[in-house]
Amino acid sequence: MDINAGNINALTTRINTAFNKRLEVVAPTWNRFSMEIPSTAAANFYPRLAELTGLREWKGTRVVHRLSVADRMVITNRKFEGTLAISRDDLDDDQFAFLMPQVDELGQLAGELPDKLVYDKLAEGRTATGIGMDGQPFFDADHPGYDSTASLVSWSNLLTIKAGETAQPWWYVFDTSRGLKPMVYQPRRPFAIVAKTKLTDDNVFWDDEFVWGTDGRCAAGFGFHMYAIATNRPPTGAVFQDIISAMSSQCRRDGTPYGVKPTLVVCPKNLEGALRGLLKTTFVPVLAPDGNTWVTGSNVWADYCDVLAADRLPQAVGA
Repeated sequence: MDINAGNINALTTRINTAFNKRLEVVAPTWNRFSMEIPSTAAANFYPRLAELTGLREWKGTRVVHRLSVADRMVITNRKFEGTLAISRDDLDDDQFAFLMPQVDELGQLAGELPDKLVYDKLAEGRTATGIGMDGQPFFDADHPGYDSTASLVSWSNLLTIKAGETAQPWWYVFDTSRGLKPMVYQPRRPFAIVAKTKLTDDNVFWDDEFVWGTDGRCAAGFGFHMYAIATNRPPTGAVFQDIISAMSSQCRRDGTPYGVKPTLVVCPKNLEGALRGLLKTTFVPVLAPDGNTWVTGSNVWADYCDVLAADRLPQAVGA
C-alpha cells in the first residue's frame, strides 16, 4: 500500500466502521437486571437508603425520605483502553490482513465490557468488600428490615445451603419489574477509535508505527439489595418457594409489604437445564397416590419467571 494521507485515512475509516459495527452487534445481558445511570464526573454519589419510599395517607405533617448524599455510596468511574499498532513497513508491503480481525475483536471486547463489570460486581456482592447502599455487603444474612408487624428484623438475601443439601454454583434471583434495579451500570465516556497516523505524529516519525486505539470510562455498582437474592442451594421447587417467601416478607417500617417478587433467575450455564425444567416446563412427573407410580402432572412453577443462563457466571462450586 502506498503510504499517503488518502490511503491511511481510508484505512482508518475501515477500522472505525469495523469497530463500531462489532460494538453495535454485541448483545449484552447486564441490562436485564441493572439500571443505567449516566455519569458526568469522576464519580457518582448515591444516597444510602434505610428503606424504599412509598405512599401513605396524609395525616399530620409529611414523612420525608431524604435523598441526601451526605451519607453516601460512591461509584467511581474507571478508564479502559485498547491500542493496536502496525509498522510502516508492514503497511508498505501490504502485510496487514490481520489488522481488521484484531479491530473486530477490540470492538467485541468494548461491547462486552459492561457485562464484565456488572457480573464481576455481582460476585463481589457476596464478599466483605461488596458494600451496598445500606452500608453492608450487598448479599448479606442480616440486612436491617421490617416485617408485617412493623417490627425491626434481620433480612437475608444470601441463602446458603442447609443441612443435607449439596452446594451448587451461585445463582441469583431478581425482581426486575420496577424502575429501581438491583445493579447499576454507570457510563461516563463511550468507546471510540482514535488514530495516530499522521506522518508527522511522533509514533510514526520516531518509531515508524501507525497506531489506533480506543478508550472509554464507565463503572458498575450496586443498586437495591431488596430486589436481589443470591443462593448456592439446589434449584428445586422447595428452594424456590423459600426465595419467594424471603422476597415477599420485606415490608416498610409501617408494615406495608413492598410487594417484591421474583421475575428473573440468572444462573451459570450448568444450572440452566435444572432451572428451565423447574420454571419453564408445563408438565412434570409426579408421584401417584399409590406411592409407586409416576404420572404426568402440572408444574406449579411453570412460567413463574424468566431464566437467563449467563456465560460470565462461574460454573464451579464456591467460585
